[in-house]
Amino acid sequence: MKNTLYAAAVAFSVFACGPAPKTDETKTPGSPLDKAEMAVMAVHDEVMPRVDDMMKLKKQISTRIAKLDSLEATPTERVRADEEQAQGRLIVRRLTEADSLMFAWMNGYNGDTLKKLPEAEALRYLDGQQKKVDDVKSKINQSIQQAKAYLNQ
Repeated sequence: MKNTLYAAAVAFSVFACGPAPKTDETKTPGSPLDKAEMAVMAVHDEVMPRVDDMMKLKKQISTRIAKLDSLEATPTERVRADEEQAQGRLIVRRLTEADSLMFAWMNGYNGDTLKKLPEAEALRYLDGQQKKVDDVKSKINQSIQQAKAYLNQ
């Protein structure tokens, strides 16, 4: 049930945060504002599909942690398994944080209000949003890379 609700939330978010329709009063094609908004949304569109990858990796790591938990081992092997479990839990936490950052950014992004702002203010807003979405991208990519490395060890 939890996975179904999460999948529905992801699907809703993907469709809900699409680019705003262009009208004559919004912006002119090729304007600095249009280009800045397109740059922000390009990063979003690049990393949004990776959310599904993160969910799959979290599941794989959680399965591995559970197997390690049920492992009958010598005390030395148990210590090693405990360390590996702790590392897996940390990576799952990082994947979860990256996922949360993505959805927090999407919920906080106010692209529809850009047309109401003076161009200079809208450009400042988009510059800040570019920095935020670049940070989200970095955290998503780092957490995926760490998860894949953990699973390949």
